[in-house]
Order: sequence, then C-alpha cells, then structure tokens
Amino acid sequence: MEKITQLDKRKVEGFLKSGEIEEVPYFVEEYLKSMGSECRNSILFRQYLVMDMYFIVTGFLEDLGSGTEVIEKPFKDSREMNIQISSLELTKGYIENIFLKAMGIRDEVVAKHYNGIINRAKEYIKEHYSEEELSLNQVAASVYISPSHFSTVFSQKTGQTFIKYLTDMRMNKAKELLKCTYLRTSEIGYMVGYKDPHYFSYLFKKTQNCTPKQYRSS
Repeated sequence: MEKITQLDKRKVEGFLKSGEIEEVPYFVEEYLKSMGSECRNSILFRQYLVMDMYFIVTGFLEDLGSGTEVIEKPFKDSREMNIQISSLELTKGYIENIFLKAMGIRDEVVAKHYNGIINRAKEYIKEHYSEEELSLNQVAASVYISPSHFSTVFSQKTGQTFIKYLTDMRMNKAKELLKCTYLRTSEIGYMVGYKDPHYFSYLFKKTQNCTPKQYRSS
C-alpha cells in the first residue's frame, strides 16, 4: 500500500477553497481514480482515506474560523467506521457529504464577509457621491481591497457596475432636487458631482430620457 503516502492533500485543500459545490461528485470520483484500483479496493486504504479527508475538512473549517461539529466523525465508533469503509460507494458518499457541508459553510462565510464590504462601500459612496473625483479606486481603498477585485465583487453583489451604481445615485439625488427646490440645473449638477453643466444635462437625458428642465416641468 505504498500509494497511501502519495495522497495529494494540497489538491483537496485547493478544491475546498475555490471549487464549486456542483463539482464535488466529479472531483471525488476523479480523485479516487487517481489512486488506482488496488488502493480503491482496499479496506485499509479506504479507512486511511476517510480519516484523512475528515482531518483535511475540519482543518479547513477551523482556518475559516468555523465550528466543525457539523462534520460527521467517521471514527466515533467502530461500527460507524466499518459502514463508511465497507464499500467504495459508501466511502465516496461520506467524502462527498463532508465536502458539501464544508463548502456550504465556506460560501456562507465568504458571502457574509463580502456583504460587509459592499455595505461599507455603499455607505462611502453615499457620503462622497457629490465629489466629482470619486472613483472606483478610491472606494476600493476605503474597504481595503484591490480595485479589480472590488469591481468584480461589487458587480456580483449589486448586479450593477460601480459606474452605473454611482450614476444612478447621483441621478436620483438630482431628481429629488429638481422636484423639491428651485435651484438652477447647473447648481444641481454641481451638487451631485458634475462640475460641467453640459455634461450633467447630457447624462441626465441619456439616463432619464428627458432633460432636467423637462423632468422638473413634468
């Protein structure tokens, strides 16, 4: 059983970190195939494999800062272990199950983390939208992640690009000012982040299908 020492634990850890949940059955199948039929058909190997996968998964969850109670221990009693290793299919089933649970927790942790980032970014945009120079880079720096990563996460979480989100916020504020004040269009444009009144009017018409004057009179 020389091949037991050749298990590629890094491959499993990498998959738990970045793999997709729907890929779990395929990954487990291919991982076991790479072990060779002699190993797969050995009860001793399957026992080693089940325990190894358990410790990799629980270690992964601990690194996430999550509890490990949801992961079923394969060795809580000898009867349970014997069931898990009695056939290759049951061994695969156990591994798939603990992978699915771990990756589900991973996705929850990541979603919570990024939700917090996006909420902080939205607050920053709300406070600074009137500044003409406000940029994606500036907002990304405020939440301490790279601009490219922030752009991807922001689009995924809001369903809008950063520019679209910022423009919508500015236009909504402009419409509010057009309805509720007697300020000139140029003044309103300046207040929502556009120093050039012509550009503000152009953008307003492009996004709202009418000029600021038409919006106010309607």
